[in-house]
Amino acid sequence: MDYPPETMNAVSGMPPPRHPKDQHHSSPNYADQYRSPAYQVSPPVGFPQGFPHADYRPAPYAAMNFMNQQTQPIAANPSSTARRPSGVAVLIPGPSPSHVFRNTSLPLDSRPPIHSTQPNLSTSTPFPRPVASAHTVSQPSPIDYQLLLLSLAEDYLATAHSQARDATFKNRENTLRHYYKLVAAGLACLEAVIKKSKLQPQMEANVRLRYAAVLYEETENVLEAEQCLSDGIKLCDRYRIFDLKYNMEHLLAQVLFKGSPRASLKFLDGVIKDAEAYQHTAWIYALRFLKVSLLLRLSSHQDILSAFTQLRNISTRAEQSSDKAVLAVVSALEALVHLRQSSSAESIEQAQRAIALARTLQHGSVTGQIPQLTVLTNVLDLSCSLQQFDPVQSVAKMQAMQACLESPHDAWSADGSFLVPVSSPNASQAPTGSGAVRKDSKGLPSVLFSWAPWTDVYALGYLLSSLSIAHRNTSDGLRSEQMLKEGIRYLDRSAGKADSVLESISATASRHTWRRTLECFFRLHLVFALCTRTAWVPAQEQLQKLKENATSAPQKPEILDRLIQYLDGIINQGTGHLSTALSIFQRPCFSITTKPTSPAHTDLCILSTFNTILIVRPPTHPSHHTLPTLLSSLHPHLPRITATKPLLSAYNIILATTPSPSPPTIVRTKQYLQAALQAAKSAGSNQLTCVTLNFMSYKFFKGVVGEQAEKSARASENLARKGMDALWRSVSAGVVGDTLEMAGKGEEAAR
Repeated sequence: MDYPPETMNAVSGMPPPRHPKDQHHSSPNYADQYRSPAYQVSPPVGFPQGFPHADYRPAPYAAMNFMNQQTQPIAANPSSTARRPSGVAVLIPGPSPSHVFRNTSLPLDSRPPIHSTQPNLSTSTPFPRPVASAHTVSQPSPIDYQLLLLSLAEDYLATAHSQARDATFKNRENTLRHYYKLVAAGLACLEAVIKKSKLQPQMEANVRLRYAAVLYEETENVLEAEQCLSDGIKLCDRYRIFDLKYNMEHLLAQVLFKGSPRASLKFLDGVIKDAEAYQHTAWIYALRFLKVSLLLRLSSHQDILSAFTQLRNISTRAEQSSDKAVLAVVSALEALVHLRQSSSAESIEQAQRAIALARTLQHGSVTGQIPQLTVLTNVLDLSCSLQQFDPVQSVAKMQAMQACLESPHDAWSADGSFLVPVSSPNASQAPTGSGAVRKDSKGLPSVLFSWAPWTDVYALGYLLSSLSIAHRNTSDGLRSEQMLKEGIRYLDRSAGKADSVLESISATASRHTWRRTLECFFRLHLVFALCTRTAWVPAQEQLQKLKENATSAPQKPEILDRLIQYLDGIINQGTGHLSTALSIFQRPCFSITTKPTSPAHTDLCILSTFNTILIVRPPTHPSHHTLPTLLSSLHPHLPRITATKPLLSAYNIILATTPSPSPPTIVRTKQYLQAALQAAKSAGSNQLTCVTLNFMSYKFFKGVVGEQAEKSARASENLARKGMDALWRSVSAGVVGDTLEMAGKGEEAAR
C-alpha cells in the first residue's frame, strides 16, 4: 500500500501503524487486548481520581510516535491501593514483592546481538535519493530498532520515577498525568519489542520479565502480566533458562496474590517442589521466604502457623547446608512473628530464644557483615523488654540499640535492601544481576531481602528509645518527651530531602504512608506523656494535631483510631467533663464483652472499663448501679491483667478503693494495696506508686500520730512532686498537712 509523504513517520520514514483491526497476530489474546480499555494506571491512595480515559493501543512504532502525538492521560483506577501491607509489620524483612524487579533495567551493554526485522531507513524512505558524488558522506549503519526501543523504555521509566516524589507530595494533577504518560510510553516500547521483534531466548525472557514487573508495579493489568509471565516461563522451560524462570515464577506468585491469595500459595508450593527436585538451594530459600511474607499478610491463625512451618523448613535446610546467615535471618523472623502474634509471656519467651540464637550466629564473619540484621536483632530484643515492662532491661537494651545505630552504616543500601549469602554451590545457574537471587561482591549466590531505609530505622530508634525511658520521664528532665519531639522533627527533615533511590509512584506513596503512620505514633505517645503529668492544654493541642495527621493518612492501623478515641476520653475525664468521657469509654469499640481483635485492643477495652468504674464509682452517680456488672466483666480477662504489670497494679487499686455491697476486710484491702504497690514498682510506674501510697496513708494512717504515718505521707508527696502531677501533688499535700496537724506541727502543716 502506498502512503502519501505527509503521512510518513518523521523519524523512521515508516508508514503509520495500522489500526489493530487491520493487523494479523498469532496470539489469540492480542485482539482481545486491543478491544480492552487502556492500561489502567492506578495512582496510590490519596491522589485525585477520575483522570480522563486514554485509548492506549501499543503498536510497533508507538514509542517513536509518542513525542509527536497528543497522548491522552491514562485513566486512574479509584479502587487501587498501596502495594504494601499496613501497620508497624511494614518492618518485616523478606523477599520484596515489588522491590526485586522495581529498578531492574535491561543491561544494554550485555545484550546479545539482535537481528532486527525492521526495514532499513536508507531503503524505506519514499523520498528520492540524492545523487552520489565524490563528496557524499557514506550511509550510516542500519539502526537496531530493538535496542532503540529498549533504551527508550528505560529512559521513559527512569524519567517517570524521577518525578514520583513530586507527584506524591505535591499531588498535582498535571504531574500525575505526565507521570502516567511516561509509564505508558515505556510499556509501549517494551510491548513493541515483545510483539514485533524476533529476539534471542535469553533476551526475550529478560524483556518479558521487565515488562511484567512494570505492569505489576504501575498498573492494574493483572491478566496481562500473568499472560506475559506464563509465556516467558514456557520459553525458559524450552531453553532451560532456570534463573530467569525462577524470577518469573517469583513475580507471578505476587501477581496471583493480588487476585487470589490461596491460588498464589498453591502455585508457590509447586514451584518450591521443582526447585527442591533440582536442588537449587538459593531459590528454595527465596521462594520459601516469599511464602512466609505472603502468609503474614493474611494474618489468620492458621496462616501464622503455616509461616512457622515454612521457617522451620528453611532452618532445617540451612543447617544441612551450613548457611549461618540464612539461619540468622530465620531466627530474627521467627522472633518477629512471635511478637506480632501475641504479647503473652510464652510468646515473648519464644521470641527471646530466637533472638539469642540469632545473636550467636551473628558472631560469624559473614553474618556480622549485614548491618540490617544486627539492627533488627537489637530492635526485637528491646521490644521484648518493653512488652515485659522491665525498665532496667529496657534501658540497657536501648543503649545497645543506640550504639548499633550510631555505628557507621556505609554498607546500608539506599533502599534498605540487603543480600544474605548462600554457601551452597547448588545454584540454578550463574545468577543475574537482578532478581530475588543474585551474586554478592564475592561472587556467591545471595538472597535479596528488602527492609527500611536508614532514615526510617533511625526514626524508629527515637520512638523505641523514648518508650524505654518513659517511666522516668518526669524525674529525668522530660527526656522521653524531648526524644519524641526530636523524632517528629527528624521525620520532617527526612521528608524534605530527596530520596536517592528512584522508585515508582506506588512505592514512594507507600513509604510516605509508613512515615506518616510513624509520625502519628510519635504524637500518640507524646499525648500519653503529657497526660501522665496532667499537662492538659498541650495534650489537647497535640491530640488535635494527631487527629489531623491520622485523618490525612491514606492508610493507618485500626488500633490507631481507637487509641485516639481513648486519649480523647482521658483528657475529658482529666479536665472534669465526665459525661463526655463516659460516653467515649462506653462506645462499642471499647466494649469488653465483645471479642477484641488484638492484644492492644484487649488492653484498651480493659482500660476503658477501669475508667468507667472510676467515673460511676460515687454512690450519687446515675449509673452507679452498673458497678457490679462492670467489675464482673473483668473476670474473663484476669489472665491478661495478671500478665501485664501496670494493669495488675491498677486493678488492685480499683478493688481496694471501690465500694461494694460486701466491702473487703482490712486484711484483704492490705493485700490489694501490697499487690498494687509491688506491681507498680516492678513496672517502674511512679504514678501508680504515688496513687497507692496516698491511699495507704489515707486508709491506715488517718488520725494516727507517729513516725510511720509521717514517713508514708511524705513519701507519697515526694513521688507526686517528681511525677509533676498537679492533682496528686495537691492530694498528697493535703494528706501530709493532716498528718502534721494531728502531730501538733501546725506551722509546718500550714506551709
